[in-house]
Amino acid sequence: MPLFFKNKRYLSLFFFLVLGIDLYFKTSDNPIYFRYFSKSLIIIIVFLYFVFSNNQKQTKDKFYILGLLFFWIGDILLLLYETPILYLLGMLFFSIGKLLYSKRFSHQNDFKMASLLPFFVVVFTYTIIIILYIYDNLGSFFVPSIVYLFTSMLMGLFIFLRKDAVNKSSFYLIMFAFLCSIISDTAGGLESFYNPGLPFHEIIVMLFYGLFQYFVVVGLTSEKTITQDDLHNKFVKI
Repeated sequence: MPLFFKNKRYLSLFFFLVLGIDLYFKTSDNPIYFRYFSKSLIIIIVFLYFVFSNNQKQTKDKFYILGLLFFWIGDILLLLYETPILYLLGMLFFSIGKLLYSKRFSHQNDFKMASLLPFFVVVFTYTIIIILYIYDNLGSFFVPSIVYLFTSMLMGLFIFLRKDAVNKSSFYLIMFAFLCSIISDTAGGLESFYNPGLPFHEIIVMLFYGLFQYFVVVGLTSEKTITQDDLHNKFVKI
């Protein structure tokens, strides 16, 4: 079994098979308890792959595992989204999960504010646009939504700051994961607070959320930290 979870090809096939099954349950009239199993299995697959394939073990990995736990609890709570308090709790657990992911993505390398500013402006502007679209319908969800969008933006900033701290493949995989999370969150927010009839929103939300979790774990297990000596040697060669 460990060899199965170390093989990216097998993992990908199994993961996307389960994701496809969950999408089928989500868009069909099957009882909701089927999704308790399928959504949980998605997180379990990701967790097992991380455990068996993580060769660069770091003390910060505990934050990723804790983040997965909070995402899993949030997944279960959001299945009962018609109950407002459970919907709020789901958003809270997702927000905590993103904060824990942010802690895992953080590093000690110095960064130049000038390189961060363009990314921050783009993400901040996008966040403001989404808030303006859904503002009139937020009601009591205004503060939780602001907190949720803030944690998403914060996670994106920590992901971007990995640019010169890790290898390129890991950086771009997790950056792509962030983009997937943005698409999922946007579709979910617009459907909940702007246009309940948004086409294909059920597929978009879960598909891109699944891709977010998948590319995060693949990016983390392929991560190699770039030290100052590595940067120095690179410039010497140039």
